[in-house]
Amino acid sequence: MTRDEIYTQCVDKISKTNCLLMELATGTGKSKLSIDLVNHLLNTYYKDYKASQVINILILVAKRVHKQTWKEEIEKWGGINHPNPNIKINICMECYESLKNHCSERWEICLMDEFHHVGSEIRLDFLKTMAFGHIIGLSATIPRKLKQLFKYRYHAEVVSCDIVEAIEDDILPEPQILLFPLMLDNRQPTETWEVNAREKGPIEYGKITDIWKYKKNKVHAILSCTQKQKCIEYDKLIAWEKNKYMQTRNPGIERSWLFHAGKRLEFLANCKNQIVYDILQKLDKERTITFCKTIEQSEVLGKNCIHSQNKKADGIYEKFNKKRINHITAVNILNENANLVDCKYGIFANINSSDIIVPQRIGRMLRHKSPVLIIPYYVGTREEEIVKDKMLVNFKKETIKVIHSIQEI
Repeated sequence: MTRDEIYTQCVDKISKTNCLLMELATGTGKSKLSIDLVNHLLNTYYKDYKASQVINILILVAKRVHKQTWKEEIEKWGGINHPNPNIKINICMECYESLKNHCSERWEICLMDEFHHVGSEIRLDFLKTMAFGHIIGLSATIPRKLKQLFKYRYHAEVVSCDIVEAIEDDILPEPQILLFPLMLDNRQPTETWEVNAREKGPIEYGKITDIWKYKKNKVHAILSCTQKQKCIEYDKLIAWEKNKYMQTRNPGIERSWLFHAGKRLEFLANCKNQIVYDILQKLDKERTITFCKTIEQSEVLGKNCIHSQNKKADGIYEKFNKKRINHITAVNILNENANLVDCKYGIFANINSSDIIVPQRIGRMLRHKSPVLIIPYYVGTREEEIVKDKMLVNFKKETIKVIHSIQEI
């Protein structure tokens, strides 16, 4: 489908219902399409409003910083306008977390950006108290249960175009993907592993090869180990907790399992810091974004960091898009609703397993005419599973190249 065909489908489907979900790949122009659709509604369903009436439009965004992005998008694409200039349009922008402030209100149009954020039980309850003339939901990935709920509750129609379709129809460019397989070090004991942390008494220090001695004696110990050995310990712990949860369905065990799974990915991400830094040095004159796991990692890999605790993040984002700086590092804040100008290289210092974050981050890069995704990952780890099972499934084999040296970039 072309963008025009997507818009035509949207107009057709919203004529049949008051709720439309636009599940479109990042980079396909969801903002413009939705603004055009709102104007279509104003020119058709709400055209006969009288001058004394007010048309209320609610725009829900994921984060506060996205409010400014939407203001800029609305201005960029000609505004939201009623055919009768005397009709007042009240546009309210709110974060999903502020839904509680609008219980029992009525809105002619509700535009939900990053629609998947409405999916928590409490937010859906707030939404249930509200009345809408029309709902438009935007997301690159909508969870199946949320989609089914809106089909049942609001008779939602869905227009879909994933990354594969968008690339095949030339809406998005075909990226070049550089896979950089790495091996965890199994020689130098540069890491530590803690056992029996809750046990009282003095802390002992030893080697990972003696781990069962410390466990058996219930001694709080910090053991030296290699990168490979530490990853193996994470794998064993996570496998045990996952199996235990499957047997008991204990939510506490589930939280511990998912926590340690996240810590494993954080550990693997940090192991790549030097190699990612070297890649950035190689691409010194290119425009790049590096996706990081933590705030600490983003600050290690670059001085222009975009994360929730950096008060200068908005200014850095603006400077990047005005091409005053060429390198940025980001944690999660740019996953959604961010338009990166002329950014050619995306470096994945962090391999994320989320079904939502993976396509969002890839989509950030598909606005350049010839984007390149660089994915360093550790062979034989959870990272390799994610790369093969989630990150590469939408791309042709001929666009994927395996490299073994930074000089091949």
